[in-house]
Amino acid sequence: MELILIFLTGIFALIFSLASMPFIIHISHKFNWYDRPGKRKIHKELIPRLGGVGIFLAFFLSIIIMPIILNLFFDSKLPHFLDLKYISIFISFSLIYFLGLLDDFYDLRAIFKLFIQIFAAAIVTISGFVVTTISLPYVGEINLGILKYPITILWIVGITNALNLVDGMDGLCGGITAFAALSMGVISLIQPNMQVLPAVMAFALFGAVIGFLKYNFPPAKIFMGDSGSLFLGFILAVLPLVGISGAASVTSLLVPITILMVPIIDTTAAIIRRVKLKKSIASPDKEHIHHKLLALGLSEKKILFVIYMICAYLSTIAITTVILPKEIPVYLTLIVWLGLLFGYGLLNLIQSKKRQVQKTEEEKKKKFIL
Repeated sequence: MELILIFLTGIFALIFSLASMPFIIHISHKFNWYDRPGKRKIHKELIPRLGGVGIFLAFFLSIIIMPIILNLFFDSKLPHFLDLKYISIFISFSLIYFLGLLDDFYDLRAIFKLFIQIFAAAIVTISGFVVTTISLPYVGEINLGILKYPITILWIVGITNALNLVDGMDGLCGGITAFAALSMGVISLIQPNMQVLPAVMAFALFGAVIGFLKYNFPPAKIFMGDSGSLFLGFILAVLPLVGISGAASVTSLLVPITILMVPIIDTTAAIIRRVKLKKSIASPDKEHIHHKLLALGLSEKKILFVIYMICAYLSTIAITTVILPKEIPVYLTLIVWLGLLFGYGLLNLIQSKKRQVQKTEEEKKKKFIL
């Protein structure tokens, strides 16, 4: 019955998302709710930006309604999201979603958004969903004590903004989320004690995002907006704390870190880049991974193919590490991380050399004209 609940929840989320997007697109055109083109944006047309509304509704309606229906008609007594211990997560998810929705309309200040994100993350941690220990091979477990709260908040806020920053191209943020949600759902199912609620949440998120991607894949008919990207990032950060990692240690975060390595590397590089240039961390630029690949001449669909393949590879590695003996996953994930960092560095080097060649050619043209 639990597997039926998980499967039906994902199907319901998918159907609702697919059905709601055309209506949201129509309403957005009617009231001119567009993501307008700009210097830092790739798109040139007026595109509706409220896809996050459909994702949010599809996710929440599925995780609330499906368990109730199955309990009502089959007397299954399945756990559901209305249990008191999960109300805090419900509140924090909603808070982040409405923060993003307000930002889509009013372009809120970065410091205000950060404050609300920290507040929402604090709600989760105070409710007991925290990283409590560091577990190291050959050393053992180290209790974090009071530090468990700021470390958990940093994790949640960091991943939330990483997904928000990577949302710069059709199909990119949604695709990364879909792979992450699916792999987290599978990991929840293969735990020694199957994690039902994390699996329900993960597959509901997967269904909601897949429905959205049908209309967001290049050329996009709708964007998710901040209401979508902030909401998705927050969920993906909280899911490991609810149970997909199988433990409440920093080491248990190796799985979600591996799954989300693409946005993590991209965001970390963006922060370092902006600090070096003495710019605000929140200031936009066109140096993200998808911008770099575009500059190399790849089309949007080819970029999505490359990044989707990387995400599929990372998801496979993450699922595999859950099955492997205890100490192997640490070394395997470290090797994978180093490989990705090497690949990102190589991409930067290629882009830098291409710019240097272009600059040299431009200087030659100027001399020739003179």
